[in-house]
Formats: sequence, structure tokens, C-alpha cells
Amino acid sequence: MMAAASKPGTTDQKPAIRRYWDAHPISTDSVEFEPGTAESFEAIYAKWKATIDERRLRFLAECRGKKVLEIGCGIGKDARFLTENGIDYTGLDYSWRAVELAQKHFDLAQLRKRFVNGDARALPFQDSRFDLVMSIGVLHHLPETVEACREVMRVVRPGGSVRIMLYNRHSYHYALVTGVVRPLIWLMLAFPPARKLLSVGPPKLGHMFAICQKHGFTKGRLLAISADTSFEGEGNFVVHTTFHTEKEMRKLFEGLEDFHFFRSNVKYFFLPFLRNYVEKRWGLFLTMTARKPERAVPA
Repeated sequence: MMAAASKPGTTDQKPAIRRYWDAHPISTDSVEFEPGTAESFEAIYAKWKATIDERRLRFLAECRGKKVLEIGCGIGKDARFLTENGIDYTGLDYSWRAVELAQKHFDLAQLRKRFVNGDARALPFQDSRFDLVMSIGVLHHLPETVEACREVMRVVRPGGSVRIMLYNRHSYHYALVTGVVRPLIWLMLAFPPARKLLSVGPPKLGHMFAICQKHGFTKGRLLAISADTSFEGEGNFVVHTTFHTEKEMRKLFEGLEDFHFFRSNVKYFFLPFLRNYVEKRWGLFLTMTARKPERAVPA
């Protein structure tokens, strides 16, 4: 009998969330070197730098002269890029392991470091402390995303800016998982002969099947494990992920102004000549920029 799935959004997921990110700091699974070694940091950062484009360079320009906070700093990829370019940067992460690796990363790179272990749902900073707050692919992993978004708005100063990326519900990825992967895994769970499909499918399909076979088959679990490194085994798969629309992000950050959105990232798409078109409209990464209004001037 399959195990019952945890109810999405319950606070008992917090220990499992921390266990996962302690065991799998972002990007450390993407290179062959031992996490925490100079070779690992340099290989990860080299791959990250290869993705720098005009949009990221414009963002760097927007950060100049500002106090920047990143919520979910991981091992410090964005942190290194910003710090190397003279930005007054502070990074926060819920995972102790991620913070330790980020500090070691900066020690090896001989950079000034300012990393904090903390919870995005109760940021350890005073009101209006930062000129710019960023969080890339993090807040959707929290059961209390609403509270975390309020904290973002609390610590950014009036007139300051916010840059947030959440997973996009109106995406090719979401449609692929719910419309193709979900029925395939249901079929393989219900009819064992269908599991021959695992031998011809991508490794990710096999990981998703193994997790659902042991821990429970739900739409929420499939979506959670679909976008991040997840494989069967205690502490090896993401336990909570939500997908959002542009309208929902505006609601989450109600009170901000000058909203702008862009979409990026398409995986498992097999028509190269349509890739750019699909990515701009239905990319997995839904990134929002917005500004906190200036305080009203007393009469």
C-alpha cells in the first residue's frame, strides 16, 4: 500500500524541507566534484556565468550603490557575481549547510562575506533595511509563502525594489507534468508491465516514479519533485513546491507598484525552432520586479 501524502502547506514539513536543502544545497548535485571543494565551487560558478545575459547585466546595474538582500542564497552563485562587482550584498538561507558552503566559497574566492542563517517567514532584519530584495526560486518551497512575501515587503525600504522568481503555473513544464507525466506514472503504478517505459524515458521519469511508488502518488508531489533534484530516499526529494500565476504574484505582493514580469526556462521541449517563442510565453521561471511606494509626505 502506498504511503499517504502529507497535506501541502502543513508546518510539519519544515524539518523535511531543511533536511532536503541541507543534503542537497542548490547546484552541488550538478557537478562531479565533492561539495565544498574549490573544484566544485569553480565548476558551478563557471556554469552559472555561462548563463549571464543582457537582462542579468541590467540587473547588476540596478544593484549598484544599493544594499541588496538575497533570500535563499544557496552556496553563493548570485552572491559571488554581485560581490565581485562591488555590490553591498547580504545573503540569507534556511539551510545551515548552504550557509556554511557559501562562507567557504567566499573564503576560497577571497571575497567579503555576509551570510545569515534565517527563516524567510521571520527575517532577522529591521524594517526598511534594504534597497533591493531578491529571491530566485525559493519562496515557492515554503508552506507559508504568503508570510514570506510580507517579510520581503517589510524589509525593503520605501522606494526600494523587489525581484522574485516563482514557478509558473501557466507554463509548458506544468502542462507536461500534469498532462503527460502524471497519467504515465499512474499507468505504471497500476499496471506493472507498463514500467518498461522507464527504460526509454529520461532518468527524471524513473526518479519520479520511484518516489511516488514509495511515498504516495499525488499531483502536488509530482509537481514538487518535477522541477528540482529529487530522487527516492529519505531526505532526497523536495517535499513542498507551489506554482503561481502572474495574477497571484500581484496578490502576494499587494501594495507594491510598477510590476513587470518575464518568463524563462523550458526543459524537455523538442521543437528547437519554437523554443524561444514558447519560453517567453510559457517558461517555468516567472520573474517579477516591482517597487515599494515612497512614503506619503505629511501635509
